[in-house]
Amino acid sequence: MFLLVTILMVSCEKVSVDLAALGENSGIVGTWIEDGYNGDTLLMNRSGKLVSDRYGFTIEEDGTFIEHKNSGWCGTPPVSYDDFDGTWEAVSDSLLDIKVAYWGGVMTYQIRIVSVGGARLAIRYLYSVDRAEANRFNF
Repeated sequence: MFLLVTILMVSCEKVSVDLAALGENSGIVGTWIEDGYNGDTLLMNRSGKLVSDRYGFTIEEDGTFIEHKNSGWCGTPPVSYDDFDGTWEAVSDSLLDIKVAYWGGVMTYQIRIVSVGGARLAIRYLYSVDRAEANRFNF
């Protein structure tokens, strides 16, 4: 009985992500809403919650990633948005591996943190050949 209770307690425990790996960029934890682009850099504002009609994401301390994005294959306005669950992992102090669902399945990519401070975030997305290192997720 003791063994069963111990296994249940350990299996229900939330996974802890090492925020120290992010160093000064640990401020990225929270909810962010798209504000525009500067070239290939996405500019975002900190928010208390995701907004129904704009792209955004939430990065939780426990490794959870929620992306609020296009809910279908058509990107022509009016765009419908939905929340998609995923995970994140720090590769370095300025690089995150993301694995998240989307309307067609599951995708992986990386987020390069250009800058984070206060209520502003600047990031670049890295897909396929642009990735900083090989895919670290197991499928």
